Amino acid sequence: MKENIEKILNTSIKNCTLVSQNSSAYVYNCDNKYTVKVSEHSHVLRSEAQSLEYLKTYSNLPVPQIVKKLDNILITKFIKNNSLEKEDAQLDAAIKLAALHRISDEQFGFATDTTMGLFEQSNRQNNSWIDFYKRERILDFANKSFAEDKLLGTLYDRVLNFCDDLDKYLIEPEFASLLHGDIWSENVLVNDGVVVGITNPAIYYGHNEMDLAYIMMFQTFDELFFHKYSEIFPIADGFFEQRADIYMLYPYLVHARAFGANYIPFIEKIVGKYGY
Repeated sequence: MKENIEKILNTSIKNCTLVSQNSSAYVYNCDNKYTVKVSEHSHVLRSEAQSLEYLKTYSNLPVPQIVKKLDNILITKFIKNNSLEKEDAQLDAAIKLAALHRISDEQFGFATDTTMGLFEQSNRQNNSWIDFYKRERILDFANKSFAEDKLLGTLYDRVLNFCDDLDKYLIEPEFASLLHGDIWSENVLVNDGVVVGITNPAIYYGHNEMDLAYIMMFQTFDELFFHKYSEIFPIADGFFEQRADIYMLYPYLVHARAFGANYIPFIEKIVGKYGY
């Protein structure tokens, strides 16, 4: 890897260390100067680069700066970070995400599809948030999971029946907010209590509560974050009691499709909570 990066950047590199890997990519730290993501799935890196460029252009969210993008390699500037376990980081994150969510569009979705892990994330635009969430998130992944034998018939039918009634439980937001799309602790870089980088975006325009549900699901932040966020961008009644669960259904479907049966009970619990 060291020799490849030296050749690509035409510079000397002392060391490239593998820092993480998953089903979609390997990530290296090169001399605390560059973060290098390598993937055989070119669509994943293409989507990430497009999302980073969009956020850099249209928002003030701190995202990695792209140095070089090739088919199977994405090189960004390294961002020094230490820990999420500081109160200031939660407050800073709330301010930054509330500002991101104030960036709006006329429709829900995005001009292009993005990716969630290895999977294409459909962003077909829609004037209705509830319809968008139903069709491009829940039904899209439920249908593909069923076709791949990751979501068995009985539970698949329960999910479909639940989708028919989503308008009973969800609300239409005042406007479509720009979302990060995959906001959890591994994608939030903090240095000395300041959020210095938010990585791996899967952007689209949607209900701001989607990003908030991800934060709850992965316990990235706690009450301090939500209190500060709601001071800036009020959270409508019923989110914590009802809608957060429904928005977690999408990432659980993604995880079930990617990683298998361990995530099925979470899906069963959510649809069962509403009598399906």
